[in-house]
Amino acid sequence: MSRNPQRATANLRHITDAILLKGRVSVVQLASSLSVSEVSIRKYLTALEQQGVLIRTHGGAVANASSNVQPTANYNLNTEQASSLSQPAIVDNDPCKRAIAATAAKLISPFSRIVVDSGSTTAHLLPYLQTIEGLVVMTNSLPIATALTQKSNNATVLMSGGTWDPLSQSFQGQMSEKMIASYNFEMAFVGASGLDLAKGTTTFHELTKLSQVMSDSSEQTIVLAQSDKLFKKMPNIELSWGKISTLVTDNLLNDDAQRHIQNYGVQVICTPPMEK
Repeated sequence: MSRNPQRATANLRHITDAILLKGRVSVVQLASSLSVSEVSIRKYLTALEQQGVLIRTHGGAVANASSNVQPTANYNLNTEQASSLSQPAIVDNDPCKRAIAATAAKLISPFSRIVVDSGSTTAHLLPYLQTIEGLVVMTNSLPIATALTQKSNNATVLMSGGTWDPLSQSFQGQMSEKMIASYNFEMAFVGASGLDLAKGTTTFHELTKLSQVMSDSSEQTIVLAQSDKLFKKMPNIELSWGKISTLVTDNLLNDDAQRHIQNYGVQVICTPPMEK
């Protein structure tokens, strides 16, 4: 996301439309969809609550039944509001996400063929991808692809194409799936909205095929996710543990959970947060 009032305003519009259509939104789901931090989503929700659009709840918000706001309403933010809500172009500065991405990047060799899914944690791979020589990188994330083409070490960048999703700033759908499926990759790097010890990665989204295609097209699937995702219950299974080669997470993952995941044959790499 760009650091400007227009981007913050667009995010507010998307959140407003979502809550008016669904009646309820989740901080976790919105953070994943917009590829911003949960802290930023809470700021958005607070701003919208002050405007009477919604009512904050634990973990999200519900529509304010007395509100007269209509979808795609116009929101005008002053400079101070925009500054507090806006995010850097791609990533936040979360120390856990940064550490997870830095550790995952060490798995990548020069001249590797990789596919990178959109998401707030996978986006933290970007500064490391820009320094690895001769990569072939396919992604469905427009911000990641754009940044790689502007500054990279001779990377070949491939875009998946497909249907544009403004919430995640990425391409989705059957065309994107077919494009990715036509290639062979050494590694797929994907995030996760939730982790289920019995099932694998989970998400709020019903459309889970793209991550599955990325995994099927790759020799290894590396999941980047913070350990607190174990406490976030999502209804849809994205990748089973049998599809996952490696989980890169933070060092707050408890020993029992780590052993449970390893029993599926998954390599678990735990890393401490980076200093801010």
